[in-house]
Amino acid sequence: MKDFLLEIGAEELPSNYIGQVLLQLRSSVEEALNNSRLSFNRVNVFGTPNRLVIYVEGLPLRQGLQREKIIGPAKEIAFDKDGEPTEACLGFLKSKGAKLKDIAVETTSRGEYVFIERAKQSSATKSVLIDLLPAVIASVRFPKLMRWHAKDVRFARPIRWLLALFDSEVVNFRLGSLAASNLTRVPRYSNPSMGIIKITSINDYFNKLEKYKVLLNQEIRKRRVAAILKDLASDLGAANNFNEELIETVTYLVESPFGFVGKFKKEYLHLPVKVLEGSMAKNQRIFLLKDKKGKALAYFVAIINGRHKNIDGIRSTYEAILDAKLKDSIFFLKEDLKIKLEKRVEALKGVVFQAKLGTMYDRVMRIQKLSLDIVNSFEFPDRRSVQEKTQRAAVLSKADLVTQMVKEFPDLQGIIGKEYAKRDGEDKEVYDAIYEHYLPRAVADPLPSTYTSSILAIADKIDSIVGFFAIGSIPTGSEDPYGIRRASLGLLKILLEKRYPISLSDLIEWTFGRYGNTIACNRHLVKSQIIAFQKERLKNILLDRKFRDDIITAVLESGLNRLDDLYKKLSDLSSIAKSKHFLEAAKVIERTSNILKIEKTLKEGIGRVRVEHLKEPLEKELWEIYEKNEGKIERAVTEGDYIGATKIYAEAFFKPLHVFFEKVLVNVNDDALRRNRLALLKAIHDIYVERIADLSKVKIQ
Repeated sequence: MKDFLLEIGAEELPSNYIGQVLLQLRSSVEEALNNSRLSFNRVNVFGTPNRLVIYVEGLPLRQGLQREKIIGPAKEIAFDKDGEPTEACLGFLKSKGAKLKDIAVETTSRGEYVFIERAKQSSATKSVLIDLLPAVIASVRFPKLMRWHAKDVRFARPIRWLLALFDSEVVNFRLGSLAASNLTRVPRYSNPSMGIIKITSINDYFNKLEKYKVLLNQEIRKRRVAAILKDLASDLGAANNFNEELIETVTYLVESPFGFVGKFKKEYLHLPVKVLEGSMAKNQRIFLLKDKKGKALAYFVAIINGRHKNIDGIRSTYEAILDAKLKDSIFFLKEDLKIKLEKRVEALKGVVFQAKLGTMYDRVMRIQKLSLDIVNSFEFPDRRSVQEKTQRAAVLSKADLVTQMVKEFPDLQGIIGKEYAKRDGEDKEVYDAIYEHYLPRAVADPLPSTYTSSILAIADKIDSIVGFFAIGSIPTGSEDPYGIRRASLGLLKILLEKRYPISLSDLIEWTFGRYGNTIACNRHLVKSQIIAFQKERLKNILLDRKFRDDIITAVLESGLNRLDDLYKKLSDLSSIAKSKHFLEAAKVIERTSNILKIEKTLKEGIGRVRVEHLKEPLEKELWEIYEKNEGKIERAVTEGDYIGATKIYAEAFFKPLHVFFEKVLVNVNDDALRRNRLALLKAIHDIYVERIADLSKVKIQ
């Protein structure tokens, strides 16, 4: 067994590309090796600004053995009526280097064919790698590509060198004009000319990089960045509280992290903390230092590539650039505060939300009305006050989009709106809602904290979801340019966590109403698409909360409407999933589901139960049991007692249904009788499945 290493050396790669590219490379290499009959122990991938590295452990010296089946002519063509091989058969054997004794006959969907089976040729691993590596590199997809070679080789940045080793042997493949070798390069901070270094083996490669202070493993590099930040913050008594996304970005900007502290004028501390952080992150990828209470200190930490001799000069450059950027931010702040936020709302008429969905002003008006629909849909404390605050927050929610600060730092929308509304003297719940209605933006984000913020967030998210689905802009694959997946996850998490008794169906209908004639679509179809999309997102959320996959599926099969109710169903059913009543109820649903498959063969459907068509005593008895228990089950469901409803259902139907199936034939020749018996079973099936869960989806454990 040997190891293999490929290093793709390139001009500096965009930091936001590298993480995803490494995932692609691992997947592509694993697939290529498997397809090439090359076993392996592990595929490791590493990335820095200038190099992407694939390190495969435990490759064999040759491909694994495999037999291949080669289909020849049809049997009737291969042999004559006396069973002798024809010219067609002999020609097939000759072309494959086989003999008559090697031939066999196989029956296929097209008839009987002759075939031969033989061992597939096994090639040396090094030879296979030479063939597959160009395709692996070409398979990598970037958001933007550059053509850097006459043969139309494309990559995110020009590739400058390729190192490929099978232990100590060079794997001599070519990519465009580049030939792989055993040469790599070390970064400029170690060698001003980015010197070329000869590598004698894979172990030598790792040792040489370590010698030149290159931290190849991105996870180790990330920990080093975090440790530098922590140590430098501690030296100044600052909090170890830094933006994780920026740490990730910086990890892919450097190969050998080195940090230093810089400072800026205290007058810039008048800027909001988020503005300071936003400017530093966007323009210089540096970190603001804050005290334990989150208040900004007049210091920053910069992470650069390697330890430089002229660190004071580098620090001065960083400080000068930061001074210019913060001076701009002070100017934006002063100019923005000359106009109150509410005076900016009218300017949203000039900001397009989406060409088919109107302006941002139109969106704000819809969100305001939707918020009112939501507030009026259920009872909660101090509703009148929340209604007023939600309406006010809705009007101001997007006004910061026309401020100079947000135009400069788009990621600060909502944050700037909150800050300016606070300075304008707005109520605390109002200015908090202007920021919190964007939550949650990411997985780790908190949810909106108040009724005002939550209702505004629900209105904002459902407006986007319905609007973009209505015009056909539905997320596909990895594409989601309008953030509909994020909006959906946020909406579902709020409804799930807050346990608001709000119908998803009603939300969609209200939103259609608020769009009015702006969108023309098949509303029934769009609504079903939205609910199906939400089901997929919701299932993942519920799986993360350790609910069983099959029970989630069973509950979702009964429809997705109120998430507070759905969560109660899941919790109740999960708590009794091993109980006698649950298992008996599941058996009733399973048996009725199976027999009701006949319904699909009936042109006119089953219809309702007709008492006059109940002939057998057992079916009459079953109908009486249904009528006696229907109301009980309905009341339990209305009260949210799904454990009780399951118990009633199981006790009512498990034994009688078993006897019914033993004694009564359902699929009789008499059409009216058959339909009526199916209708009876459908009524028993639907009273539970349509209200609680389709337990036929549950795997009995």
